[in-house]
Amino acid sequence: MIKNIKNLLLLFLVLFIIILTIILVRNNSIDIVGNEVTTIKKQKIDNWAINLVGSNSTMDADPIKIAILDSGINKTHKEFEGLSFKEYNAITPGDNIKDEFGHGTAVAGIIAAKGIEVTGILDNVILYDVKVLDEKGRGKVEDVVKGIEWSIEQEVDIINISFGFSSDKVELKSVINKAIEQGIIITAAAGNTLGLTIDYPAQYNDVLSISSFDENFKLDPLSGVGKVDYSAPGVEIISTDNKGSYSTFSGTSFATAYATGVIAAILNESDSNYNANTIKEKLSNYVVKLGEKEHFGEGFLTLRKEKVEEILNEKEFD
Repeated sequence: MIKNIKNLLLLFLVLFIIILTIILVRNNSIDIVGNEVTTIKKQKIDNWAINLVGSNSTMDADPIKIAILDSGINKTHKEFEGLSFKEYNAITPGDNIKDEFGHGTAVAGIIAAKGIEVTGILDNVILYDVKVLDEKGRGKVEDVVKGIEWSIEQEVDIINISFGFSSDKVELKSVINKAIEQGIIITAAAGNTLGLTIDYPAQYNDVLSISSFDENFKLDPLSGVGKVDYSAPGVEIISTDNKGSYSTFSGTSFATAYATGVIAAILNESDSNYNANTIKEKLSNYVVKLGEKEHFGEGFLTLRKEKVEEILNEKEFD
């Protein structure tokens, strides 16, 4: 009887130690509930994607001008403090922009968050917040066309389009061609089509179509397949949200933001003026091959090529 009581006391003691350990660990980590990411203690959030992509803080050159055509950006987020913005509301011109959907704020954070809790790829940038998607993430082609027209007038360097249409649109193709003729680099999401066709405008020849992969370099099951130019991280990505906090996001939209950030960083540190017609040659120096071209395009666009190749080599021997 006494032996059984001793065993029970020992069991309770072990359970108490385990519970105490769990509490201590959780108090020093990120608590993810649904899509919301809350930091218990002030600390940098560990983001697998930025660890592979890398970042660039060079401020010597003129800032890169990036137009983000999306649902808007919560420009009051602490991660954007001190960042330069210009905005255009293509849906209701003249109205101030609010990001009710949360998509655009996440894209902006991937590119340019200042590093309080999440780190963007570069800070030597001017973001052009172009609202073309409504509170439900829906967009009309005429508003996208207006947004691209405005971006051309602003002489931006890159246009990021983290969404797409399932079919070709004559007016969209026309304005895309106009932007490319002006030397503007355009990145676009391959689309979350479950391995089916590529969305438009990513489908167009001179637009850089971006697919997404996960932490293990496996193709995102949601990602479109076919006319893919490059790939980037796009699964379980932590970025800024429209509530002023942080959330996890997945899809080719966010892979596109990483690709845009890498291209901007390359432009930022380059002595030459690359544009839509010459950038692919330069990007070949920042690509790591991952697999089939229709899945990953030329490969993973990264500023940390040597590190990624080292990781992949180690995986081959595991």
